[in-house]
Amino acid sequence: MLPDLEKIIAADRRSREALEAAGQEAEEHLAQARAQVQALQARLQEELAALKAAVQEEVLKQAEAQAAAVKDAAGRYLTGLAEKQAARREEAVAFFLSRVLGP
Repeated sequence: MLPDLEKIIAADRRSREALEAAGQEAEEHLAQARAQVQALQARLQEELAALKAAVQEEVLKQAEAQAAAVKDAAGRYLTGLAEKQAARREEAVAFFLSRVLGP
């Protein structure tokens, strides 16, 4: 019976050692996985920042182009108004001169 007990104890010891080794291996895999996740998160944050900057730059370019178009349109409108004002001024002066000087 003593040899059977020694076999059981030896088997138990081997099982505990195997379990401990498996636990350590699992911890190592978990640590590697965590490191990979952190590296992936960092890379994705960098990619997101780059994408965000590119989108902001594109939006800014479009806004600048629209602002330039509005400025040009406003300039043309003001020029048209100034021309109309000058033409009406000439008409008004001619009208008043004709009234004052007569036909």
